[in-house]
Amino acid sequence: MIHKPSKDFTLIIYNSPKPPRFIRINKNLINSLVISIPILLILSLVFSLSSSLYMKTKLENVRSKEPEIISQLKEEKKELMGRIKLLETDNKELINKVSSGSQNVSNQTLDLFSTPLVFKDETDLNKVKLENISTNVKENQIEVRFDLLNNLDSNEKLAGYVTIVQYSENILEVYPNYEISLEDNRLDYSRGES
Repeated sequence: MIHKPSKDFTLIIYNSPKPPRFIRINKNLINSLVISIPILLILSLVFSLSSSLYMKTKLENVRSKEPEIISQLKEEKKELMGRIKLLETDNKELINKVSSGSQNVSNQTLDLFSTPLVFKDETDLNKVKLENISTNVKENQIEVRFDLLNNLDSNEKLAGYVTIVQYSENILEVYPNYEISLEDNRLDYSRGES
């Protein structure tokens, strides 16, 4: 008698003092596991390799572009630094021009100071008044005290600089102290005490 092949795989396990065990496993399940596990393993290896290669090429592309970006940024920085230097030199020139001022002054007292470019002689308006002026000499130093008062009826705020000039014999002394060059022997009004 010919037996038909069974669909199940049968295992009998003998474990001596214990009774034997009978296990039945479907052959289709064993076949599918034997085939599917290696295929899944191969597919996962292929996927991991391909993803690592893809990431490596992306990283190399980024690294190859990085020096270009850095060099462009360095060039831009150099250009901006050059512009800053030009602007600083222009700014210094303009400050010197404004502080040196114009040369036409009608008042002889103000002729000692370099006048600003937009200067208006308002000495006749008596906007400020000095009171309680006192001097005190202490060990080759002169102390000057005074009250500076706003003389306007509108109580408009005033701003400016105070410079004290002392003539003695052929010597001219200025407070706050700064040197006067022979070429430009006028005092800079903006160097006074605010």
